[in-house]
Amino acid sequence: MKDSVKQRIKFSIVILIIVIAISFAVFSVVRYNVEGEKKVPFSLGKIIVISTARTMDADEKQEYNASNVKENNQEVKNGENEDVDQNVQNNVQNQDEKYIWDERVVQTNDIYIFLDRNKDYEKNEIIKSVKIENLKVIENVKTGNIQAYMPNSLEDGLYRYLNEYLINSSLTYIGATADNKKNLEIGNQGGCICLSFANVGVGDYKSNDDQEMQQGGTILQKMNVTDESLKFKVSFDLIIEALNLSYKTNIELELPAEDLVGVRETHKEITDFSNIVFKRI
Repeated sequence: MKDSVKQRIKFSIVILIIVIAISFAVFSVVRYNVEGEKKVPFSLGKIIVISTARTMDADEKQEYNASNVKENNQEVKNGENEDVDQNVQNNVQNQDEKYIWDERVVQTNDIYIFLDRNKDYEKNEIIKSVKIENLKVIENVKTGNIQAYMPNSLEDGLYRYLNEYLINSSLTYIGATADNKKNLEIGNQGGCICLSFANVGVGDYKSNDDQEMQQGGTILQKMNVTDESLKFKVSFDLIIEALNLSYKTNIELELPAEDLVGVRETHKEITDFSNIVFKRI
């Protein structure tokens, strides 16, 4: 009898230990999913968003028009002749009308992501690379088409909105002695990476009244574009590969930065990253 009681007590203790161990493991997993890595060598310092609008240059406009022709031809193959015929007729009518200003407009949102070294991190670390992956438009614009672009290696501005600079699946910055955006390099002790989300189908700026070309969000106002029609939301993964560990987080951004229509450009600086969780990969 006594042996039986002892066996039950031992069995109960073992079960209790197992339950406590499982509970602790589950709690640790849940806590890690919520809080992520407590200490990482490099973290987000700030994100700056600069939104504006500009006219396309000759190469950008030619490529955009060519892509539209290709889409129209594809629609003809798919049997959507009626809509295409109407589009062609509208294009012919538009070509017959002559304007002092007749420009294709792109609405741009330049994103600057600053990574700071964690002074409390005890080990010596360097940035080997920083990647942006899994780009998604999770809330789309009412008018236009959103594309993501990398900086280009030419000398005529940081961005050209051409297909060769599209970010298809990922964008990688390599750790170097200092930042060099056009060469896709970031300082290995912290620095800045950038990309641009552009609405390449926002519309055309046509005018016979203006004596000079309108700039920034003023163009959009002349086109009767509304701030509401420009709004969209994107997300992407930010992956930091240091010397001894790799970790990532997901970032969501609402664009453009503030109301843009009627002003030259808008700026937004984000420093609250309380909802950002880094996890090892």
